[in-house]
Amino acid sequence: MLTFAAPNRTRSARGTRHGFSLLEMILAVGLLGASLGILAQVAMTGTDAAMEAEQLAQARMIAQSQLAQILVSDQSPQTVPLSPIDPMDSASTTPFEYQVDVVPASIDGMLAIRVSVQANRANGGTPTATYSITRWMIDPLLGLADAAAEEAALREEELGLTDAL
Repeated sequence: MLTFAAPNRTRSARGTRHGFSLLEMILAVGLLGASLGILAQVAMTGTDAAMEAEQLAQARMIAQSQLAQILVSDQSPQTVPLSPIDPMDSASTTPFEYQVDVVPASIDGMLAIRVSVQANRANGGTPTATYSITRWMIDPLLGLADAAAEEAALREEELGLTDAL
């Protein structure tokens, strides 16, 4: 009787493999998932920072605009409680509020005007961006404009009298 023996395999032939093991695939997919999660978090942080910067820039423009209107006005500046205001960008959906505080400055005859603007979240909560600007101006109630007008009239009279002589 003839028997056939199994071919004699060497150890090096059995040790050779083709492809990846299941453990290697699970490890690779886990590393890929973790790195994608970290990248998503970084992208989200960057997006939030960009939105906050845009809202801060708009708050600054609103504050400067409101302060310019106060300074140009002939009337004495008045305190304004927290009030809603339209954003500078018509496409913006962020609600903005502004407030004006007028207090006497540390120098007599001067007023400190502080304009504060905040960008609020649509659902309420803490503001996403806040900007304040303070400017000092001469108190219009002092009557310095009237005094300057009187002084100019006196000078004109003096000039008129000296020209007549």
